[in-house]
Amino acid sequence: MRRIFLLFSVLLLLSSTLKAQTRTITGRVVSSDKNEALIGVAVQVKGSTTGTSTDTSGRFSIKVTNLQSVVIGVKYIGYAYQEKTLKVGEMNADFKLLPSSSNLEEVVVVGYGTQKKIHLTGAVATIDVKAIEDIPTGNLSVALRGQIPGLSESGGTQRPGQPATLTIRNPYFFSKDGGTTDPLYIIDDVFRTSADFNLLDASEIENISILKDAAAAIYGIQGNNGVVIVKTKRGKAGAPKVNFSTSVGAASATELPKMMSGLQLGTYLNDAAQAKYNNTIDENGYIGGVVTNKLASWYTPDELNYFSQNNNNYLKQAFKTALVERGALNISGGNDKVTYFAGTNYTNQNSNFQGVKSNKLGFRASVDAKLTKRLKVSLSVSDEISNSRSYWYKLKSTTESLDNDVLSLAYAAPWTKFFIDGNPVLQNSTLSGSGAVDNVNYFLTSKSNNYTEGDNYILNALANISYQVPGIKGLTANASFNKNNNNAFNKQYGTTFNYASYSGTGDNNHIPGGTLQKFTAITNGDIVRLNPVFANSYQFNASLNYNNKFGKHELSVLALYEQEERHSEGVAGAVSGVIVGAEDNQNFTNGTQSSTQSSQISNYGRLAYAGRVNYSYADKYLVEVLMRADANTHFAPGHQWGYFPSGSIGWVASEEGFIKNNLKFIDMLKFRASVGLLGSDNTKAYQYQANYQFGTGSSGGAVFGTPSAERGNGLAQNNAIPNPNLTWDSNLKTNYGVDMQFLNNRLSVSADYFWNHGYNMLSNLTSSVSVLIGAVPSSENFASINTFGYEISASWKDRIGSDFSYSFSPYFSWSDNKILKYDLSNGLKGTIQDLTGKSSDNGVLGYKYVSFLRTQADVDAFVAANPNYTLFGAANVPKPGMIVFRDVDGDGKMTTNDLTYLSNKASNHYNLGLNWGAAYKSLSINVVMGMSFGGTSAVEGAATKMATATENRPEFWSDHWTPSNTNAAYPNPYYNYDYDLTSDFWFKSSLTFRVSSVNLGYAFPQRFVNRIGVASLRAYVVATNPINFINPFDYRDNAVGYTAYPNLKTFSFGLNVGF
Repeated sequence: MRRIFLLFSVLLLLSSTLKAQTRTITGRVVSSDKNEALIGVAVQVKGSTTGTSTDTSGRFSIKVTNLQSVVIGVKYIGYAYQEKTLKVGEMNADFKLLPSSSNLEEVVVVGYGTQKKIHLTGAVATIDVKAIEDIPTGNLSVALRGQIPGLSESGGTQRPGQPATLTIRNPYFFSKDGGTTDPLYIIDDVFRTSADFNLLDASEIENISILKDAAAAIYGIQGNNGVVIVKTKRGKAGAPKVNFSTSVGAASATELPKMMSGLQLGTYLNDAAQAKYNNTIDENGYIGGVVTNKLASWYTPDELNYFSQNNNNYLKQAFKTALVERGALNISGGNDKVTYFAGTNYTNQNSNFQGVKSNKLGFRASVDAKLTKRLKVSLSVSDEISNSRSYWYKLKSTTESLDNDVLSLAYAAPWTKFFIDGNPVLQNSTLSGSGAVDNVNYFLTSKSNNYTEGDNYILNALANISYQVPGIKGLTANASFNKNNNNAFNKQYGTTFNYASYSGTGDNNHIPGGTLQKFTAITNGDIVRLNPVFANSYQFNASLNYNNKFGKHELSVLALYEQEERHSEGVAGAVSGVIVGAEDNQNFTNGTQSSTQSSQISNYGRLAYAGRVNYSYADKYLVEVLMRADANTHFAPGHQWGYFPSGSIGWVASEEGFIKNNLKFIDMLKFRASVGLLGSDNTKAYQYQANYQFGTGSSGGAVFGTPSAERGNGLAQNNAIPNPNLTWDSNLKTNYGVDMQFLNNRLSVSADYFWNHGYNMLSNLTSSVSVLIGAVPSSENFASINTFGYEISASWKDRIGSDFSYSFSPYFSWSDNKILKYDLSNGLKGTIQDLTGKSSDNGVLGYKYVSFLRTQADVDAFVAANPNYTLFGAANVPKPGMIVFRDVDGDGKMTTNDLTYLSNKASNHYNLGLNWGAAYKSLSINVVMGMSFGGTSAVEGAATKMATATENRPEFWSDHWTPSNTNAAYPNPYYNYDYDLTSDFWFKSSLTFRVSSVNLGYAFPQRFVNRIGVASLRAYVVATNPINFINPFDYRDNAVGYTAYPNLKTFSFGLNVGF
């Protein structure tokens, strides 16, 4: 017993001694500029393998020896590395990390890997994901607006479900059969589409890089328009961390179009009639005072009075504030062997119009496992589901545009009644032969079961394996396989409407109401259409990566094999003659009239080999050389392979002793230059082959027997000429840049100039080839163009005291092009419309405005100076209330020969970003805003046309010329053959200045957070498109036309909670 007691005492003493030899260090890591907790910071005991990472509140704990001092180091991407020495007994280590984009260890995602930022020799920009993660949008592209120079975004801020697109440095293409300016999208090293990119939620993204120059040559024929590279979040070692974010907001129009009131429209139409009849109509509509000669379209005093009392803004009535919801839940964690990440997110965007909505739901999960010291495997899966639904709204004279709702409501006369005695009313309109009209009753359509709906289901699975090859330090073998299924189902359903016609009341029967005359069947929506499409693809990559450092020499080598195949097929069927009251699927099989069916199938394959070598000497002299060999099935055998080399160099001058030792205010100064050849295959596939139409029945093959007998099946060759020599566009890209940082990295400046030469660009020679050949010309590698521009960005980040920090990040960019060769008809060569040697944006072509003829004296003076002046016809002579134009060719008559360029540019080519932020303790604000100028803004063509009783026009037309209003701003509406021409009379300033987003956030104090049992809590308010400081137009938002779905502004409140 004594021995047992003695042994126990020894063990107890030993354990006490061992416990006294260790201690637990705790601390918190925050950013010095915003005082925000930094999550996932690597915390390491220097000189040992002991390490951990910070939790969602930036806190960490780590066990260390208590027998001697230890050094705790913390490292985080985008911040300077920091160390603290803790003496024996010290148990707390808090860190405030300084942002440092010049940190030698900071890495940037590039094609098929990462590079140290200091080693970058190309024009590669990164997006601050934290700056966009609160923006409530169903399109990720929208969140990138105004973030960096050279990246443009369009769409996505109007109708829910509307796609948004990005462009990088405004590329240009000539192909008319599949060309696009969309960049290439890479998500976790896999080729994806812009739709896939826009379905991503910011909560699942780790970082985004933009390749602007020849650095994109690593992607060969895919990277011609630049590349957007996304890395999604993955797990990090440590205790499980949960983050939940949610926001709810309201979306409304930045500005609804201002249209003429009922009284203004009625008066406008009367004034036009007076001009037509030389001001001989009395107030009751009698021409020349003759009671038997009454103008039926005249609005009498009682009708005008009714219009003033019954003035409806139907667009405003229909356009309601919409609810916008967004939420995300992520969990991650693991240990030094296995890490995991899982997240789900949703976005729900209700429309401002009844019956329209868009929503999406996403899920992503990944696991990374170190099976052995050298072998690592990664698995990830993602699923995106999206749905958009709207009423199906077709007008007789237009295509099936969703914007027909805005158009019809904006056009509606304010005195219109859409329902009388509960009956939907047919407005003034003439039925077409098909029984369709333009004046569709929006309020009936939006409440009906007519709809167009689209569902998308995308499932993506990715497996990676990585093996560190023994015996060769820094050599890693990698392989990945990705499988993608993308299924879509689009459906439309519509029925016939019965509209009522009424006689009308008032002296001229223009007041809605009166006697019910008849019901008319309107067939605008009479159709059921189904269109399922099933697509799948796979991508296989295998690579060898070598990274090593020999003294001052650092070498990185990539050798890559890549293979991809895509397949899609779908069918489409439609039937009309819908049975009113029947279900949509019943009507698809029981439609009483015509039906159409079609099917499509597409196959595509691509094979590539690529290699890249990066060399650095002393982090001072930098070289990158790469080559990619690409082949795809778009082109004929013998023309399928292309070779795309690229090279770049860099000089970090700030590492030179004469700068480092003498110019202390310079923290980093780097010069870089790149040149590379890229290609583009944005064209229809298999144009090297003849294609055929398959016919049956009356359009089939030969007739056997009597002429009325059935034909056999037949094939007929299409009249498009095949081109077996067709290949991809070629584009030689060059870029020259400089990166600078000063004053302890508080000030950073970057500047780039680019010049690209596109040649052998795909074009359809439909203009220069005579129609007498009797066939459709094939695409040719024909055109060439130079594109060029510059980008300058700066950033100042500083703090005042320990609690206040601020930043200002302006940028400026400009771009243009020069056409060297393109398809042009022989009749235009050498004329003013020949753009050879000029920019594709050579300004607005139109007629030069000279003066407004306000009085007969003005007319007499003008005719005296221009005695033969007529406007497209001898009858169209100058009159008071007209505008007149310059006779460019001097023949005294206005014809198309008098066309001239009215401005240097049609669109804005200069963009200025003015982004800023500030933080005081736990309160922060970030603002994205910008200006655009250098082009021409003009009143759009639809607004310059003459109004009718069923097509209202913007409010500015109320100030039109009449004999009693000779100082009016606009001509008399009757002379539409005059003012409706494209002319600089309609020009406005092109300068725009608006705020894209404002984000105001508050991080709750840690004491409060601990009290409620969470790790972190942040509340924020985000406004998108809240202010338009400079708008050239007084009747609409400058971003959209007045008949399109309005630009939206949103105000959202959200919470981020960490556990």
